[in-house]
Amino acid sequence: MQNLLSQAQSDTLIFRDLKWIDRSPTMVVEPLIDGTPSGELERISITPNAFIGVDFSSAALASRGISDQRFCAGYAKAREEHAGFYTVACPHSATIAQGKQCPQCLALDEFSAMHGIHRGARLTSAAEDYAELEHWLYIATFPDGTSKVGTASAHSKPRRLDEQAVACATYVAHANDGRQVRIWEDLVTREAGLVQAKQARAKYKAWTSPLPASEIKEAHEKAVALATWSLQEAALFEDYIEEDQIIAEKWQPSPAMKSAYSSIAEGNDGSLHTFEPLLNSPRGFYINGATGKFLVAHFGNSEAVFLVNLAEVANRAFIVTDTVTEEPTTQGSLF
Repeated sequence: MQNLLSQAQSDTLIFRDLKWIDRSPTMVVEPLIDGTPSGELERISITPNAFIGVDFSSAALASRGISDQRFCAGYAKAREEHAGFYTVACPHSATIAQGKQCPQCLALDEFSAMHGIHRGARLTSAAEDYAELEHWLYIATFPDGTSKVGTASAHSKPRRLDEQAVACATYVAHANDGRQVRIWEDLVTREAGLVQAKQARAKYKAWTSPLPASEIKEAHEKAVALATWSLQEAALFEDYIEEDQIIAEKWQPSPAMKSAYSSIAEGNDGSLHTFEPLLNSPRGFYINGATGKFLVAHFGNSEAVFLVNLAEVANRAFIVTDTVTEEPTTQGSLF
């Protein structure tokens, strides 16, 4: 049994994110050198049935002289050579009590202004190149029947939805650029009542306590209809959208999500089991698949699958361990 994380350059790491690259889940980690972030990110692709062992516990970290606080995620900087952004490591290796960034990195971040470009937010010339990419407006519905509206650029379609842990989603409009799509996003929020964000904790609860598949589908169709109606009304009376920009394109889950989506499929009689937070003690498990920031895992019995929430440990340090956790007693939602 080899720990997938043993290929990293160190056995003490910061978990930065679970990204979807080429529609496959990939762990992004940062080695710690003498307890300090190295500034170098490593990407480790998650392969089917891979073993992952981690210890985020305060006691284990203290024994290595490592902080159990979150580390600053750094800041986004626009690329000069082509449209897009990359992450710059926090220059102070700061720890933070809340959020993802220290005040200095928050001030330096060049992507955050993207959310306000339709309201006059100023961009650097490199970030402006990204804003000029074509964008899509989507409606996403979660297993609890709630829906949100969001945007994806030419660079983040379909990755943006892959990372959202949605039950189903539909692209409802195709925009010329980032400014136009954010005008539409605010319109749909105002007219159709759809929010623009859903917290990871709520997504986790939705996946471990889902509605029947027919009710999820019905909720999604209703949300898409409301959003489309709002856009069609705007196309009749406003100049910021044309009728031919309104579309209906379904997002399809990645094959790597099969184990998660089978749990909410029509005729399935059991949801994914909750798994206690990773912060308490060493945890080791095998990977069946993933959705969004969550891993579908088992502990030797592939028929008993649990959902592991990696969102809750983003930017925290851990130690690589080879301990396999004993299969937990099946339980209902922890929330």
